[in-house]
Amino acid sequence: MEQSKWKEFENPAHYRLVDMGRPAFFLIPVKKLKMKLDGEAWEKRLHKFLVLHFSAYTSALVPSYGIWTDTGRKIVLDECRQYTVSFLGKERIPLLLGELASIATFTGEECIYFEAGQYACLIYPPH
Repeated sequence: MEQSKWKEFENPAHYRLVDMGRPAFFLIPVKKLKMKLDGEAWEKRLHKFLVLHFSAYTSALVPSYGIWTDTGRKIVLDECRQYTVSFLGKERIPLLLGELASIATFTGEECIYFEAGQYACLIYPPH
């Protein structure tokens, strides 16, 4: 296992550091998060998933609208919620990608914007 990038900054007499790994960041339209599956909003389902599998996350409304071009070349703008989770290693990335693809499938979202480390992609659900 790779040594923590924070090791050089440790100062046990004054503070302790815990490496959270690299952050992953994604955006989901707010109106999709309000949609329900089995009576529960996707926002609440996602909260439970992130706490269970990643222990913590941050979330904020994007101060402006997300703007993108859909597959039909139509410009779309939407109010989005931004999520960030952190984890060590790459092993849990597929778990998160699978959950985001499920959200896209059940809410009818074409794709979800995702970043992990310095890389970005669009997550398209299976057709």
